[in-house]
Amino acid sequence: MAEDNQNNQRGNLISPDQINRSMEQLHSVVKMITDIPTQLPQIRRVFRGESLWQDNEGNSYWVQVVKPRFVKIDFETGKPVKIKQKMPWKDNEGKEEIKEVYVPNDEAIEEVLTMLSFMGVNQVTPITALSEEDIVDDLREFEMNLSSLLTLKQKEWGIDKETRPMIFMEIKTLIQDIRYMAHQGKTLKQIASNIQRVEQVVENMPKKMGVAPYG
Repeated sequence: MAEDNQNNQRGNLISPDQINRSMEQLHSVVKMITDIPTQLPQIRRVFRGESLWQDNEGNSYWVQVVKPRFVKIDFETGKPVKIKQKMPWKDNEGKEEIKEVYVPNDEAIEEVLTMLSFMGVNQVTPITALSEEDIVDDLREFEMNLSSLLTLKQKEWGIDKETRPMIFMEIKTLIQDIRYMAHQGKTLKQIASNIQRVEQVVENMPKKMGVAPYG
C-alpha cells in the first residue's frame, strides 16, 4: 500500500476504463449533434402517419398506420382525399390486401419542417449560447406564429379541431427541447469539457510504455 501511494505521488495512474469513458462521452455528445438533421426525415414520416414494415426477407416498406397530421382536402366536398393503396403484405387468404388511406398534405408538411429547421432543428443552434430570456422570447414568438399558422391553415391543411392542440404541443415541445440544449452554452461547454478530459488523459499517458510486470 505504501508503495502504491509513492507511485501515485510520482505520477498519475490512468485506467483503460477512464480513457474509454472520456472517449465515449465525447463521441456521444458529438453524435447527438450530428444526428439532429436526421430528425427532420423522421418527423416527416410521423407527420405522414407512417411506420416502417419489414417482410420476412428483410425488405422494408413505409405504410400509413394512422391519419396524417396534415391531409389533402377536396375543396368541393370539404372532406379529406383518400385513395386505395396496395399493402406490401398478403391477407389471411394469401391475396393482395388493398387499403384505403389518406393522402398526406406534403406541401403543409414541408412548410412546417422548414419552420422547424429555422427554429433549431439543425446542427448550429444546439452549440450556440442562448440566455433564458432569449429562449423564452423566441419560444413566445414561435408559439404565436405557429398558433396563427395552424388556425389560418386548419381547413386547407385538413387539421382536425380535436388534434390541433396536440399538433401544436408536439411541435412546440420539439423546438423548446432543441433551444434549451443551447441554454447558457450548455452543449458547447459539455463538448469542451469532454475534449479537455480526453486531452488530459492523452497528455498524462507515458511517452514510452514500459514492460508490464505481469506481461
